[in-house]
Amino acid sequence: MKKILLLFVISLIVSCSGPLDREYNEDMLEEDAKALKESGLSEEDTQMLAGWMIRAKFKDIDLKGKTYGEILEEAKDYKKEEEILAEKTKKEEEEKRQRLNTALTLAMYDKGYEKYNYEEYLTYSLAFENKAAQDIRAFTGTLSIQNLFEKEIKSISLTIDDPIPAGETYKGTYTTDYNQFKDEDNILKSKDLDDLIIVWTPEKIIFTDGTSLE
Repeated sequence: MKKILLLFVISLIVSCSGPLDREYNEDMLEEDAKALKESGLSEEDTQMLAGWMIRAKFKDIDLKGKTYGEILEEAKDYKKEEEILAEKTKKEEEEKRQRLNTALTLAMYDKGYEKYNYEEYLTYSLAFENKAAQDIRAFTGTLSIQNLFEKEIKSISLTIDDPIPAGETYKGTYTTDYNQFKDEDNILKSKDLDDLIIVWTPEKIIFTDGTSLE
């Protein structure tokens, strides 16, 4: 009975072990990679494991003594940390955008195309409203022009030093070079304004009293 039980335990251990239980060995990578692939490891886990080993190589991280399973778990933990950080950063950026948008809003009221002196331009007529209690001296931010599915077509950085008194609106027309070989420019040229979504992300607002918001 004891002999049968011992054989059962041994067979169970053998059946449960696999390529992920092997210790990392740089000299055996090709063989281990083949075994891992044949073990049914998912494509996502395979890429994650490979990426983590490459990262370890560049960072001079010693993987000796660790199994491929342990290395994969490290990669998964790192990915979770990255996702948490990315989500936190995204949330902070959105909170910042909303906070600055309470002081300065933007609307695009016209979009066009011009040709001047053999040069071609896309034009954007913008209105900035100062909703703050102070006069704005200058500001900088990013204008994202998106399609109706919220996919960005073009991003434009703006730095404007035209003062805007509190409670007033400043209007101006700005241009970018038109390149007929760029898909984004051709899309913008052909799209009606009603078929675009404009997202304004102010980065920093400087007021005439020397204070700023960012």
